[in-house]
Amino acid sequence: MESPVIPLSARHVRVIRSLSEHRRVSDAADSVALSQPAFSRSLHDAEDRLGVPLFQRGWSGSEPTAMGDIVIAQCRRIAADMESVERGPLGNTGPLRLPRLLRWRHLRAVSAVVRSGTASSAAQMLGISQPAISQSLTACQDYVSPVLFHRRQSGLEPTDAARALAALWDRIAAIIGDIPALLEATGDALVGRVSVGMLPFSGQSMVLDAFGQITRDHPLVHLVAVPGGYETLAEAMKRGEIDLILGVLRDPSPLPGFKEEHLYHENYLMIARADHPVHDRNPSIRELAEEQWIVAPHGTPIRAYFDRVFREAGAIPPAQSAEMFSFSNAEQMIVASQSIAMLCYGRSALKLLRPELKPLDITLPGSRVSIGAARFGDDPPSAAIAEFLRILREKIADAGEV
Repeated sequence: MESPVIPLSARHVRVIRSLSEHRRVSDAADSVALSQPAFSRSLHDAEDRLGVPLFQRGWSGSEPTAMGDIVIAQCRRIAADMESVERGPLGNTGPLRLPRLLRWRHLRAVSAVVRSGTASSAAQMLGISQPAISQSLTACQDYVSPVLFHRRQSGLEPTDAARALAALWDRIAAIIGDIPALLEATGDALVGRVSVGMLPFSGQSMVLDAFGQITRDHPLVHLVAVPGGYETLAEAMKRGEIDLILGVLRDPSPLPGFKEEHLYHENYLMIARADHPVHDRNPSIRELAEEQWIVAPHGTPIRAYFDRVFREAGAIPPAQSAEMFSFSNAEQMIVASQSIAMLCYGRSALKLLRPELKPLDITLPGSRVSIGAARFGDDPPSAAIAEFLRILREKIADAGEV
């Protein structure tokens, strides 16, 4: 009887599990004592056997695809089962060996001998030579402390340790054997990645709302939100680590190959605590230069606008500004201080402004800005990205943004 086809080897399982934990190929290869080229070859072989990509380049290293998540879950089940058997029936209290060293042929040989009682019968069962069975039994015995078989006149009598390994193999074969069906069961479900770079100091609530709907409607889409500055996110997008940049558009983008799409408008506003004394008077821009300020870092459109407003009013932009990169952090600092902030809000976000905050009643020239999405390259967006943008546009329309 021929052995059933097992799509992944023990090495494949170790490689997939290691990369899911370490994310970087160099670290993952070290953890399984492989060179980077050997590690990459093993990973690509696993992907070829399964017919799906398991990982893609991402912000934090190699990110699992939706199909990769399915396979990783199975690999982790196998590793946990091996560790449990080694700590339990095999009684190993030292460093684990099975997850690092065992091969499927070792377990398959043990299982066949447990069932047949002799090496020759096991060889016939598996369709291999008797010396191959003996070599696998010897190798497996090197990795475990308890004796696996006692020699009797009638053949090989299995111990409890051998029976535990035979049962382990049955479970592993079933877990791996389920993988093709699990992948196929996704059918026409939308899969892919939506990795969004989030520019600072513009409201992102609708992006998160769109993420929420994607999660409900398309659970196999892998979502990533990465905050950062434009230059950092742009380089990441060129490397394929993120798919979109959302926030205040540069109009046009200063970088070649970047395409920008307008989604809606927001307005720059000066925000202070609701009980800040500035609300009781009608200060000029020049007078506001004497206040404490929270602004975005240099190099961002909102910081450039902030500086320009004061210069055009004949004032020097405040030199004692507190720089904040996070929108939510800036709001929290306003609440906790007497500082004023220059922030960016759309209509819907302004309606949801926390009650401790209040916009200054002052007209700012040219405060309306375009919020949109930037992509790199001429290729059309993936199905997952296109669906995310469709949902995002829908959320924008529902919020009454323009």
